[in-house]
Amino acid sequence: MAADESSPEAIRRDARTGLANREAFYRETEPLAEQALATGGSLVLLVVDIDNVDFALRTFGPRERDEVVRAIGERLEAAAPEGVRPYHIMQGRFTLVLQDIPYQRAVRVARALLDACREPLEVQGAPYRLEAQVGVGHFPHHADTLDQWVRAAVFATHQARTTRSGYAIFDTSWDRRDRQRFRRLVDLGEALEHGDEICVAYQPQVDLTTGECTGVEALCRWEHPREGLIPPGDFMPFAEQSHLIGPLTEAVVAEALADLASWRERGFGGDVSINLSPGLFRDPDLQDRLMAHFRFANMDPQQVRFEVTESGIIEEPNRGINTLAAFRSRGSRISVDDFGTGHSSLAYLADLPVDELKIDKHFIQGLGHAWGEAIVGASVTLAGKLGLDTVAEGIETELQRDKCRELGCGRAQGFFTGRPMFRADFEAWLGLQ
Repeated sequence: MAADESSPEAIRRDARTGLANREAFYRETEPLAEQALATGGSLVLLVVDIDNVDFALRTFGPRERDEVVRAIGERLEAAAPEGVRPYHIMQGRFTLVLQDIPYQRAVRVARALLDACREPLEVQGAPYRLEAQVGVGHFPHHADTLDQWVRAAVFATHQARTTRSGYAIFDTSWDRRDRQRFRRLVDLGEALEHGDEICVAYQPQVDLTTGECTGVEALCRWEHPREGLIPPGDFMPFAEQSHLIGPLTEAVVAEALADLASWRERGFGGDVSINLSPGLFRDPDLQDRLMAHFRFANMDPQQVRFEVTESGIIEEPNRGINTLAAFRSRGSRISVDDFGTGHSSLAYLADLPVDELKIDKHFIQGLGHAWGEAIVGASVTLAGKLGLDTVAEGIETELQRDKCRELGCGRAQGFFTGRPMFRADFEAWLGLQ
């Protein structure tokens, strides 16, 4: 007979997958930690992070996602020492607790868990590859409390991603800066899990001939529950160096497409520009994951421009060109951001699969001076000969706007034409009903 839904047994397992949950982990592990402190024993915590579980939900559906999670739990239990069971404490994260075993054996277990996760699953008849990292934390050597212990092992998973080693043991020698960085990464991961802290601000792009708003750039923002609104410069570099840049980009894409769909129903005919980090070029599933969002929102890829910096393309030339060409083949347009700062040759630019150049604000700020007008004018002329649109970035004054119009630039973006605004403020600015 199934356990009553209000019984302790039911409360401590996931109703969809049957796996032991976060409640079970804390209730069952806390006495073990107290015993270890009292007797001089030790515990090893293995945190297994699966980065692409959400892709199963978006691509196949909730039932298939639950099957994937259940299958991962079964694999982890089969690979773990006898009597050790996995806990599914949050989406894509599992924990296992080992008692009184040496580090070398813990490392062997971590490797076995990785091997188990790397074998493809079959979902709807197709192979589904998992992306996994394992973090190892020791109690009480790495922490004095259960929460600190979990945090140490989670930090180690981020270290495993950074080094691409698959697994990592928490290192107490990490300095304060490292700890702050990983604390922010943990917070960002939890923000993506909760879904209500990551939001999008929209900066208008205005046609310099008509003055009409013909598009927006979607800019990622993070409303931290304790620190408030965190500037992008304080979290985007960390995200770009970790696996979180993928989920973060998807969160922006999902919200931007939903908002754009709503605006188009109310008469807005513009498009939305979304930034792509060059680190995403290494992700073979990137295109499929993002296209799943287009299908979910019932949006045409032609209504989105993906932006990538000139230096980003140069950093990953082959992968970058292939990725951009793949998006372009689906109908999306490609924009080169910060044009003029990446030191690429003009011949190289002619071979890129792009549709638009965004002229860097450094050159826009030079308007009113001969050098600035020469560079902006040459950029507009080059774009025209290559059949590319142009956007002037960082317009802050009426003079800059007027000079860009005189030089033939197509669109303008900057504080003078419109600051970044959250959805409600942008809708009011645009006059949408």
